[in-house]
Amino acid sequence: MKIVLDANIFISAFFWGGNPRAVLKRIIESQDELFMSKEILDEIEAVVRRPKFHAGKDQIDFFIRSIEEIGRKVAPKNHVRAGSRDRADNKYIKCAMAAKAQYIISGDIHLLEMKKYGPIKIVSPGEYLQLFG
Repeated sequence: MKIVLDANIFISAFFWGGNPRAVLKRIIESQDELFMSKEILDEIEAVVRRPKFHAGKDQIDFFIRSIEEIGRKVAPKNHVRAGSRDRADNKYIKCAMAAKAQYIISGDIHLLEMKKYGPIKIVSPGEYLQLFG
């Protein structure tokens, strides 16, 4: 499957494990194909830099490089109509559209309440693993 992961999935996989880590493992094992954009990587980096994560520069750089190595970067040029109530989340929809991804995996209520955007399904890590895990 072609998938896009919300920043919160990367953060949860890295710091806590659980279903988000299981989704990431599927990507590492080439069961799924990960797509990302510069905007998504920038958000991940900004979140990991927050003091509550106690991550040093080397850890953050390693984390971002690791994500870039397991995924493919796209440069979305499309416009999202009637997207998420939180417009900042539309970067995930744009990325999924540019990649022709089938799924966005998120823990964000604004995305999850949409359930889909056109042919793109929006699910939680647990839902995704029930379908494909």
